[in-house]
Amino acid sequence: MPQPIDPMTELGRLTAAERIQQIAERASLAAQMRASDSAANQLVAAETQVHGTFQKGAEVNEELRRKNPFMGRKKRKQDEEETDLQHTFYTSEEKKDIAEDPGAHDLDVTV
Repeated sequence: MPQPIDPMTELGRLTAAERIQQIAERASLAAQMRASDSAANQLVAAETQVHGTFQKGAEVNEELRRKNPFMGRKKRKQDEEETDLQHTFYTSEEKKDIAEDPGAHDLDVTV
């Protein structure tokens, strides 16, 4: 004996099947977008990554040291000892100005 067809139940089944297909399509599109985004991020990371350089050789370093023996050494300032004892101020032109009387520039905050 055949079963009677309920139109609302069949319509609900069709709607559910369509929704499942749409969800599957959206999931595959989202996976493709994630894959393309991760590939783009990896490309950007590879382009911005600083890669180390290889040393040319010991003979190049020896030749550079022969031409410039004092390369890499720091120069000492000769007037460091003098400026430590005096107060140094910077003017509006970004130049050093050494105060003759250090006590004249002290800030008095008495109330």
